[in-house]
Amino acid sequence: MKDRKLATRYARALLAALPDSHQAEAAGAILLAVGQAMERSPELRTALLNPAIPRPTRRQALGTLAEKAGVAGEVVRFLHTIVDNGRVASLPAIAQVFQEEREKARGFVSASVASAGPLPPDLADRLRGVLERITGYQVRMTCAVDASLIGGVVARIGSRIYDGSLRTQLRWLRRRMVEE
Repeated sequence: MKDRKLATRYARALLAALPDSHQAEAAGAILLAVGQAMERSPELRTALLNPAIPRPTRRQALGTLAEKAGVAGEVVRFLHTIVDNGRVASLPAIAQVFQEEREKARGFVSASVASAGPLPPDLADRLRGVLERITGYQVRMTCAVDASLIGGVVARIGSRIYDGSLRTQLRWLRRRMVEE
């Protein structure tokens, strides 16, 4: 969770430094591209994290990528700060949180929902309505099936988890019975 807190600080700082939504969109695109490239390419990840490669070289590499993408100078300086503070390993997490914060500023949050079986459309709509009332935001929901839940659903919005699964209720009941 420490990495998420750090990523949130950096993402919010960058979002606050960008004057308009067009620059925020471009910044999000370059952060996402670099973050995904780092996750997919072990060579790139190693090069950006390797302390044997001088810091100015790593700064220049990220700065050049950002400039070629046509992003604002704030983003280039942000990437330099990431390198200077030794936070390049957190760049994929920062990119993800940056996207979430942008969406939140526009009134949306993403929720991932796991259920024991496929959710019928009417039930998914009701669940979305409940999550929107809880969060106060419009919810973009992705659903997945997890048979290990036995029944019920687990919803994750950011770092908050709403667990209404039968598996968790049985664990809680077992714990209570052992205690008594």
